[in-house]
Amino acid sequence: MLRGRMQVAMQLTVRCPLASLAVCVGALLAAPVAGAQTDPDAEARARFDRGIALFEAGDARGALAEFQRAYDLSQRPSLLFNLAATHQSLHEYAEAIDALRRFLTAREHTHARQRRDAERALRELEALVARLRVQRDPPEATVTLDGRPLATNEALVGPGAHTLDATAPGRVALRVEVTVASGDTRAVRLALVAEPVVTPTVTPVAAPVVTPVLAPAVVVAPSGRPWLWAAIATGGALALGASITGVLALQNHTDFLSRAASDPEVDALVRRGHALSIAADVMAVGAVAAGVAAVVVAVRGTTSTQGFRAVALPVSGGAWAGLGGAF
Repeated sequence: MLRGRMQVAMQLTVRCPLASLAVCVGALLAAPVAGAQTDPDAEARARFDRGIALFEAGDARGALAEFQRAYDLSQRPSLLFNLAATHQSLHEYAEAIDALRRFLTAREHTHARQRRDAERALRELEALVARLRVQRDPPEATVTLDGRPLATNEALVGPGAHTLDATAPGRVALRVEVTVASGDTRAVRLALVAEPVVTPTVTPVAAPVVTPVLAPAVVVAPSGRPWLWAAIATGGALALGASITGVLALQNHTDFLSRAASDPEVDALVRRGHALSIAADVMAVGAVAAGVAAVVVAVRGTTSTQGFRAVALPVSGGAWAGLGGAF
C-alpha cells in the first residue's frame, strides 16, 4: 500500500487573489523504496502530511510551521513551493517571493510545471509588493520591521501599514509608521538623536547667620559707692551692646542691598534689620539713661556700705538686657 501511495501525486490548489499556487502533496513521495528512507526523511514526511492536513483544515499558520520543519529536515526544493503558497495565502507576499526565488534557484528535485507556475506567481507577486529603502543614522543602528530584525537596508513589504523601530547606544529610540501601496518605493530615513545629558540641579544654600554670644559682664563695685559704679557699669555694658548691635544692623543692611528684589531671603533680611535697629536704639537709650543716673548719683554723693554686683546679660541678636544683683 505504501508503495502504491509513493507512485501517486496529488495536488491541492490554494485559492488566492493571484494565479493559483499548488501545494504539492506528492513532493516527498518520490523515494524509490520505503526501506531507503532515513529517519529524518520519515519525520519530514510526517511533518509534510501534517502540514497538508492543517492547510486543508484552514490553519495556514500551522501548516506553514510544519512545512518549514519538513524543509529543514529534508532540504527538498519542492517544499519551498509549498512554503511560498502558504505565505501567499497569508498575504505575506515578501516571504512568498523569497521562497519562490529560492525554489527557482534550485535545480534538483524540481518539476517543469512547478517551475512555470512559480515563475508566473513570482511576476504577479512582485507587482503586489512595495519596496522600503532604509537609511540608518548612525549606520550601526539596529532596525526591526514589524517586530522582525531588518538585516539589510532594503525590504519588500505587502501593501498596508508597517512599523520600523530603530535603536542605538546613547541615542533615543525611534519608531516610524509607514503606509505603502502596491508598487511603491519608499525611502525612510531613521535619524536617532543623542540622549540628553542630565545635569543634576544644585539648590543654593544660604550661609548661616552667626550671632556672636558674649559672656556676661560682671562688675564688682567697691564698697564705698555701689550705686555710682553700678550705673557706670550698666551704662558701659549698654553702650557696648548698642555698638555691636549697630554693626550687625549695618551688615544686614549691606546684605539687603546686594540682593535682588525677587530673592526669597529679602523678607527675612528686612525683619532682622528692623529687630537689630530697635535693639540698638533701646540699648542706646538705656546707656544714656545709665549715664544720667551715674551723674545724678555722683552729684548727690550716694554711698553704701554693702557690696553690689551688677550683671548685664546678653540676649539673642546681640542685645543686652536686665540688671541682676543683691544687696
